[in-house]
Amino acid sequence: MKKLGIVLAIAALSFGCTVHQRGFTFISTKNVELSRVDMARTKVVRDRKGSDSRFWILCIPFAGSPTLENAVNDCLKDGDGDFIISPQISSTGWSIFLFSYGSWDVKGDVGNSLSNKSPEQIQPTTVD
Repeated sequence: MKKLGIVLAIAALSFGCTVHQRGFTFISTKNVELSRVDMARTKVVRDRKGSDSRFWILCIPFAGSPTLENAVNDCLKDGDGDFIISPQISSTGWSIFLFSYGSWDVKGDVGNSLSNKSPEQIQPTTVD
């Protein structure tokens, strides 16, 4: 009976939630010239993921507050691109007693708008 009381106390003091954001067709934190993007020639890397998270103990945060911007940048870096097509975005948070966790997660197909340039459009680089 005592064990049941402990389990019920833990259950009463813990909670969690995940929210899936809807309605995004395209997302980026970079400057992308959409008029120059030719999806037939653009390099797209499938199923890339990015996240940003934070852990708390006794209301003391470890690291900065998780942001959607950092999660998107992490996904773009993983796919070596500058925009995400049909992103799946979710935010998660949970708490057990004095321990808490929060995060933003992004998953999608990452494209690189600079990959569809013809050889004439690419500026040569010089090394001094």
